[in-house]
Amino acid sequence: MSKVISGIFILILVLVGGYFVDDGYKAKVDHLLRKEAPVAQSTNGSEWSDPKPDTSGKTVKAQSGGTLANIISTGVVRVSVQSPSKPFYFRDNRGTARGFNVDFMKTLFAQTEFGGHEIKLDTEHEVDAYEKVPKQLLQGTAVDIAIDGLTFNDDDLKGVAYTIPYVKDFGYALIAQNNSSITSVGAADGKTMGVLKGDPDAMAFAKRTFPKSRLVELSDKADANGKWIVGYIDSHQVDAVIYDYPFAVAELEGTDMQFVSPKLAGSNIEYKIAVRSGDRDLLEALNAAIRKATASDAYTEMLKTYFMSNKIAAVRSANTNETVYAVVRGDTLSTIAQTHLGDKMRYPEIQSRNNLANPNFISVGQKLVIPK
Repeated sequence: MSKVISGIFILILVLVGGYFVDDGYKAKVDHLLRKEAPVAQSTNGSEWSDPKPDTSGKTVKAQSGGTLANIISTGVVRVSVQSPSKPFYFRDNRGTARGFNVDFMKTLFAQTEFGGHEIKLDTEHEVDAYEKVPKQLLQGTAVDIAIDGLTFNDDDLKGVAYTIPYVKDFGYALIAQNNSSITSVGAADGKTMGVLKGDPDAMAFAKRTFPKSRLVELSDKADANGKWIVGYIDSHQVDAVIYDYPFAVAELEGTDMQFVSPKLAGSNIEYKIAVRSGDRDLLEALNAAIRKATASDAYTEMLKTYFMSNKIAAVRSANTNETVYAVVRGDTLSTIAQTHLGDKMRYPEIQSRNNLANPNFISVGQKLVIPK
């Protein structure tokens, strides 16, 4: 009997010793005893280990536990993007990802909803067409989110849901040559107008706004100079083009085109981020982070950096029934409208009169014509 007891005692010593000496063995025992849940299997020889953030910049394979948990645990978010899509996303001469969306995502994923540590952007999942950007979410698990100038709604593509807007208060712009006879919105009605092919919202808006015009759908396939609008207007296929102002900013750089109106009355464009419909926790985290990120002064400066243009037609001088007001620190178009027009909701009238692409695009000392 004493030999049996001694054998059992020695076996217990071996088992206990192995628990404290062998990490792999310890993890197995802990799992069996339900002390901790297993995490992703590693490739370094140990069966179980905590997933570490990827710092190589390469695509990271999805881990178990949901998309939000995967982003936080790996330290990488995999993004579906259209390239090029200036000024939102493009690559510079060195191949580095640039653009408003890149800068915004750095701010977005720095919010506490994503763990409070650095989240790297994996944008190697590029497509060549706008409509393909959200569709990548439904093609396996290669990407976590999709971002571009997405204006789709939740019911437009089954299986995909959208956040609150991360860019808003822009609209459709009216674009024509600098020396064109189209010097106002009213002068464009009855002309031949171009609208981007495959954008039903823009076409519907154009029909309402320019009922006398002939509307032509245009491809946005770029020419040798990386442009598409200028070719249609210079070749007289159309007299003017209606297009999203934010995307048109880069399109008009270095051309003889101008914004006759950077925001046509009645138009309002909102860009969102897409996720899989089942990723509700990720959607909630993104919405909370977007609210924080877009409330900062840094966000307003980011908008100005990427979307202010020197291609906007000059503002007409004030007439005898109008006044001129110089912006002071703390002003917004809403407060100016409240003071001078008696209603803060009349700020779009001031925005339109002064050819402002966005109500945030005012600066101290700037002179604004106040309509009556």
